[in-house]
Amino acid sequence: MGTDNSSHSQLMHHQGVGSASPPAIRGSWARCIDQYRLEPGRDLLPPRLSDAEVKQHRHELDSLLHAAEPVFQRLSRFGGGNGYCVLVTNRQGVVLRQYIDPQQGRELAEKELSVGTVWTENLVGTNGVGTCLATGEALTVHAAEHFGRELRNFSCSTAPLISPHGDMIGALDISTFAQENRTLVGLAQNLVCDSADQIEAAMFRYSFRAVHVFAVANHSQVSSEHCTALLACNDSGTLIGATTQALMLLGVAERALLMGQNLCSLAGVALDRALLKPNELEWASGSTAPLWLVPTAPKVVKTQDSSVPARTPETDHESTSLLDRLAGSDHRLRRNAHISRRVINRNINILLQGETGTGKEVWAKALHESSHRRDKPFVTLNCAAIPESLIESELFGYSAGTFTGALKGGKVGKVQASSGGTLFLDEIGDMPLALQARLLRVLAEGEITPLGEVQPVPLDLHVISATHRDLRQLVQEGQFREDLFYRISGVALELPGLRQRADKAALISQLVSELSDKAIELDAQAFDVLAQYGWPGNIRQLKSVLEFALCMCDSNVIRVEDLPEELMQSELQIQRQQRSHLSETQPLRHEPVVAGMASEQERNRILGALEENRWVVSRAATALGMSRSTLHRKIKKLGIR
Repeated sequence: MGTDNSSHSQLMHHQGVGSASPPAIRGSWARCIDQYRLEPGRDLLPPRLSDAEVKQHRHELDSLLHAAEPVFQRLSRFGGGNGYCVLVTNRQGVVLRQYIDPQQGRELAEKELSVGTVWTENLVGTNGVGTCLATGEALTVHAAEHFGRELRNFSCSTAPLISPHGDMIGALDISTFAQENRTLVGLAQNLVCDSADQIEAAMFRYSFRAVHVFAVANHSQVSSEHCTALLACNDSGTLIGATTQALMLLGVAERALLMGQNLCSLAGVALDRALLKPNELEWASGSTAPLWLVPTAPKVVKTQDSSVPARTPETDHESTSLLDRLAGSDHRLRRNAHISRRVINRNINILLQGETGTGKEVWAKALHESSHRRDKPFVTLNCAAIPESLIESELFGYSAGTFTGALKGGKVGKVQASSGGTLFLDEIGDMPLALQARLLRVLAEGEITPLGEVQPVPLDLHVISATHRDLRQLVQEGQFREDLFYRISGVALELPGLRQRADKAALISQLVSELSDKAIELDAQAFDVLAQYGWPGNIRQLKSVLEFALCMCDSNVIRVEDLPEELMQSELQIQRQQRSHLSETQPLRHEPVVAGMASEQERNRILGALEENRWVVSRAATALGMSRSTLHRKIKKLGIR
């Protein structure tokens, strides 16, 4: 049997909740007494779920929340330095994330403000999380407004978390010890509401990444990237999504009133024009100030396993040519480029193998820039360049005060910093075995626990690894984990050495043009020296040699004397070997001997190109950097059959 209104009022007044309290608080108290049969002022401790149950709840929500990771990082820094406890719960009131001030952490944990606890009204009475979930409103429950005695030393400001489709999926709570200064309470409520709007906008952008997204703003020059009032429409211009802030700006009470309408009726312009520039809205809202519809980043197109950015023909050509330019006309690299385009947006980890200097990091950056992750961080860690004692903190980060000499505010590791983008692990073959085990766990579980922390942080990882070492051999020798090898090598690409590339001659000419700010040529003898050299340092060494030659060159032509001494010594050795070979052999009668060492070198260079390209003259000409007619003329002149 229920309690009458006068009894409610007397009981609440006795407990410190009067008519001056907000309606949401008074309504919550009434529910606690009538529906839940709770007794005010008693100890009402929240139940705690098991780790397995928490992990299941977290898995269900983190697929959406991972898009808002930058917002949570800011909240973590705020909570850790200002005496606040920041909680993230799901719709069932289960705390899934916690960002806490370490100095007050023990006392707050004793009050059960921790991961796994459940804060619904029927269990704990009036509280920030439970009452927010019950009403769907942002609110603050301050001190004696809490129904249970254990929470009356706290002030809890909470806002609902709204999914991209308008459903409440949880709550964001900022709690601290209650103070008389209600200004601080107001600041906390402003912060929690603003952060909830940012989280909603981040999830909205991610969920509607396959369609067109617009910002609604008070002026046309707003940065659409940071706007939280967003609309989404399909290719026909039909509105299919709106954030809470957009509804408020447009004066719309319910999403259903807006969904299904055409963008043209809202903005007064067709979709194709709206995508080009900001347009003033013609929506008849209650606001007298003008509102603007501002296009955001281009949409992306959904594929079977992932999303690939939708591009104009120009940008699509740029992305495609990025890998093609690196591949040149070498058939092995062009095969690598073809494979890369097929797998780059399918979250398959990639292993790049090749000698030092073959351009593994350049290729990794091209993979990142050609993927839908190109707007997110590309984070590099050279596993061979960092002392073993520091590589764990570099990879996984640590919290404040974890060890002597640690940064005051802690450090975000490379793995966490790359979430949403690409993590490039260079020289992974030199990673210590103990660290390989931890990296394997991170890749398998998709989450990380920084040093000194207890709660894991979910990640959106894509890993590109590189090494000049034979990882299979290291696995056989017990120096590299076999399970990690298969985890990082979903696709393995081999980058050939410079001496093995069929387009070596064309690459030399291309690099000369790229490294010089004026028209520079190579004379025939200098070109032959560069083409015949073994290049143990590969492309990196070639660039250094050309930069040296450009510095030494006094004209628009690079000559032999402009090249480094090491190349000239190698050239003398080649000439001695060739003279020795010519003195021991006699030429065939039907194949004339070409006089002069330069001609012999050119002949060998052309023969090599023809053999590498299976005697297809057009391909060999491309590899040599000359026209097909020129190559035919040289073949005839040099007596090549």
